[in-house]
Amino acid sequence: MNTDNDFNIINEDEQQVNLREILFKYLHHWKWFIVSLIIFLALGFIYIKITTPLYQIETDLLIKEDKNNATAGGDDILKSLDLFSSDKVIDNEIQILKSYTLMEKIVTTLGLQVSYYSNGRARKIPLYENLPFRVTLLKPTGKSYSDYLKIELLNNKEAEVDGKTFLLNQPFQSKLGLVIITTNKIEPKYINTEIDVFFNNFFNFFDEYSKNLTITPVSKDGTVLIITYKDAIPKRGEDILNRLVLEYNNAAVEDKNKVTSSTLAFIEERLKKLADELGTAEKNVESYKSDNRIMDISAQSQVFMQTVQQNDADLGKVNIQLSVLKNLESYVYGSKDKQGELPSMFGIDDPTLLNLVSQLGEAQLKKESMLQTIPETNPIVHSITDQVNSLKTAIIQSIKNLKSGLLATQQQLTNKNDKFESVIKEVPSKERGLLDVMRQQDIKNTLFNFLLQKREEQEMSLASNLADSRTIDVARSTPLPVKPVKPIILLIFFSLGLIVPVIIIYLREVLNNKITKRSDIEKLTKVPILAEIAHSEDSIPLIVVEKPRSMIAEQIRALRTNLQFISAEQEHKILLFTSGTSGEGKSFVSLNIGASLAMSGKKVVILEFDLRKPKLHLALQMENDKGLSNYLITNYNYKEVIKEIPQQANYYIITSGPIPPNPAELLTNGRIESLIKDLQKDFDFVIIDAPPVGLVTDAQILGQYVNATMFIVRHNYTFKNQILLVDELYKNKKFKNLNIVFNSIDYSSGSYGYGYGYGYGYGYSGGYYQEDKTRKRSFFGKKK
Repeated sequence: MNTDNDFNIINEDEQQVNLREILFKYLHHWKWFIVSLIIFLALGFIYIKITTPLYQIETDLLIKEDKNNATAGGDDILKSLDLFSSDKVIDNEIQILKSYTLMEKIVTTLGLQVSYYSNGRARKIPLYENLPFRVTLLKPTGKSYSDYLKIELLNNKEAEVDGKTFLLNQPFQSKLGLVIITTNKIEPKYINTEIDVFFNNFFNFFDEYSKNLTITPVSKDGTVLIITYKDAIPKRGEDILNRLVLEYNNAAVEDKNKVTSSTLAFIEERLKKLADELGTAEKNVESYKSDNRIMDISAQSQVFMQTVQQNDADLGKVNIQLSVLKNLESYVYGSKDKQGELPSMFGIDDPTLLNLVSQLGEAQLKKESMLQTIPETNPIVHSITDQVNSLKTAIIQSIKNLKSGLLATQQQLTNKNDKFESVIKEVPSKERGLLDVMRQQDIKNTLFNFLLQKREEQEMSLASNLADSRTIDVARSTPLPVKPVKPIILLIFFSLGLIVPVIIIYLREVLNNKITKRSDIEKLTKVPILAEIAHSEDSIPLIVVEKPRSMIAEQIRALRTNLQFISAEQEHKILLFTSGTSGEGKSFVSLNIGASLAMSGKKVVILEFDLRKPKLHLALQMENDKGLSNYLITNYNYKEVIKEIPQQANYYIITSGPIPPNPAELLTNGRIESLIKDLQKDFDFVIIDAPPVGLVTDAQILGQYVNATMFIVRHNYTFKNQILLVDELYKNKKFKNLNIVFNSIDYSSGSYGYGYGYGYGYGYSGGYYQEDKTRKRSFFGKKK
């Protein structure tokens, strides 16, 4: 149980350290963030200045629910067809409000084919009201909708257009086509003021209009539509929305009036025929009475005549209804997908059929309106087509039911007429003849009066038709622009100012193929890391002697302590220092660890075995006339080439000597083994400064004589693939007790982590060190 708790505590500590490292890594580059924030906030202000502000205009429209609802006996049929649910109605109305046809009427009425702009400091400012002139494009060309006309009024009669002078109120040829400038009341402020004119391509204008127009129901089950429009000029936006609602209502009234107008035309045509027939019948009555000298018929005959007239009138109405049903049946069967005016429903009083025909007309009109803006393959169009087909099926069935009833009524009335005919035959011949002609007159007169009454009813209906919508609130604009919203824009650019440096720093870290922190080494190899040594700008070769209280001196002493645990059974240790490539600080580390061991009372000798590019004697400013190369090719005793390092007691060096042409061959002549044995007798520690193992094989040759090997890895200098080389050497056991010393760690660079915050260490180039005190850091922390 305690073990689990300890494990959890360790994980929490590691997580806290990781978060702290990440935070420090980014905070180290705080200057980057400041510069980035300044740049992006400046861009945000520029964006606000050059962006045209948009105001939101809103109007609320109520769609009356009862306009599509069936009544009376048709409710069940309509509901069963599921054709007129509220959702479908609202969706259809939204599509109509967004239609191309309505927008075309708005553009034409408000004169939006042309846009006018004045030139501001950062952007063009749109104009709408109180313009000094209007420009009309009389004859467009291919360039008419691609550029501006720059117009400057010179006086009340002339204007300068793109540098040329033209007369006002007269057509002239411009670079965009044949145009005319029509003046209004010209105010003095517009004289010598340039106004840019742009002719709008209606298709592009409609696309832009559609993007700025939003129509949403106030709720799922409600029929109130909230219509919003974004425009740079509030007044223009209000005019567009008010005009949109007006044109929408006018279109709805026109749709209603189409059926009424069709009925009126049918009645007028019938009245003309009946007027002629009635005149003929009246003349026949007059002639018959005159020829036969009959003043009047008997009272019995007159009563009988009234009965016959009523029967004839009923039969005439039934015949009219059958004629209307026949026309409707022909329309339904023959129209298919063709759109046209519905036939008149004059005389039909069946509520189910009337509602079905009304819905058919409205569905076809909506489909026709939608096809102007969306293709026929659109699912919405398919839905309306399905409604139309279902309505036609229901209408056909209703016609059959109504027709069968009318035919039965017609047969009954005809049978009555036959009985009346047999009765009339029993009347005296002259009176019977009068009855015949009067009967014809009364039939025509009754139908004529009936049609006159219906015509008046239709005309009243035509005059009283209203749209099935009501404006709840007229268009109104927001007092402040909704785009661009300054706080949001600045917040976005502020966020970008923070995000961009984070991305850059992250990408630098991801794409960096050099060792930047201890975990990079631990991920690539299992070779133990024996010590970490910080970076410094000091150029002192024996920094542990010159600055014993410095941080590097402390870290060297920590490395000295750790060396005691390596080959602890050996009294006289031989240590090899190498690296993957030149410049990683192996000479500095080996020189200072030797000095630190000597300071602890040990007798130490360091061998400058980098025979190709020796650096130790240069750093210590010592002679190199005789050294290891002389010892290897002669019978010298090591005492003839060894020198004492003056800066530190008990510390000796055998320099490289003159650079030989064949260093690798010298190392294999057998003299090294005798040298190491002789030195072990007189010294506690023998330190070998070997060449880089990644470049030459010298270090591997020397490795067979040592007790432990120190591989130097330099912070932000050693490549990660070189650690793979160390891991391979470790696995193949080519070096005894292989360890890593992480060297020249710049804790202030931000790439290592949160670190200690000290500035000690050293700097070097070409494998050892150089004077760095004059090197200053730039604003971003890079050395100049």
